[in-house]
Amino acid sequence: MKLKSAAAVLSLLAGAPALACTPPQAPSSIPDGKTAGKEVMLAKKKEIDRYKRLVEEYLTCEVNAVRTQNAQAELERIANRFNAEVRAFRAANGD
Repeated sequence: MKLKSAAAVLSLLAGAPALACTPPQAPSSIPDGKTAGKEVMLAKKKEIDRYKRLVEEYLTCEVNAVRTQNAQAELERIANRFNAEVRAFRAANGD
C-alpha cells in the first residue's frame, strides 16, 4: 500500500511542472501609431515587455519543440507589429 501511495505522489509531483507550464496570453491589440497618444504607446510597450518576459519564462519550462516555436513566432509577430506602429507614431509626431 505504501508503495502505491509513494508512486501516486511521485507521479503527481512529476506532472506538476507540465501543468504549470502554460503559454502567456498575448496582448489583445496593438494601437494605431498614427493616431495613438504617447501615453497609450508607452502603456502598450510596458504590456509587451511584460508579455516578452512571460514568454521567456514559458520557454524555460516547455519541452514540446512545436509549442516552443509557436510561442517564439507569436512573440516575434507581436513585436514586429508593435515596432511598425512605433515607427508610424514617430513619423506622425516628428520623433
